[in-house]
Amino acid sequence: MMAFIANKERNFKKFIENHFGIVLPQSTVLFYSEGVRAGNAAITKSDIRGEKGYAACDAGFNPTNSFIQNFGHLATKNVVELDERKAKEFAVGRGLGGMDLGGKGRPVIARYAGFTIGLGHYDEAEKKVRNLIPEKRRRKIINSIRT
Repeated sequence: MMAFIANKERNFKKFIENHFGIVLPQSTVLFYSEGVRAGNAAITKSDIRGEKGYAACDAGFNPTNSFIQNFGHLATKNVVELDERKAKEFAVGRGLGGMDLGGKGRPVIARYAGFTIGLGHYDEAEKKVRNLIPEKRRRKIINSIRT
């Protein structure tokens, strides 16, 4: 039996504030339209490819990479700062081994030089960050990482 979660957008907002320290700009709204979506007041009345706004999270409140790539720069917690070599590895889809972040497994944001690369998941047993960036988004990212 599936539990009913009231006000999913409010719960997602609490999650990103508590887990990542992300406080959304006042112009950004979260709303429910076939899932929690992000946009602004004007976008809630318009469609993007038949959908309003864009998906902010999945059914388990896991943020989408689109959401993290747009708002990850606001994160103050659960952020992994990478050097150029590791940033390029992560951007092409590789995980990051030898990362002891302490604590339990959890979603983390990978950043390089202030640029949000995307979302990963820290595996405490293996001491690594699994890459959660969809392949179609990786191509755009790798071209942005240059010295």
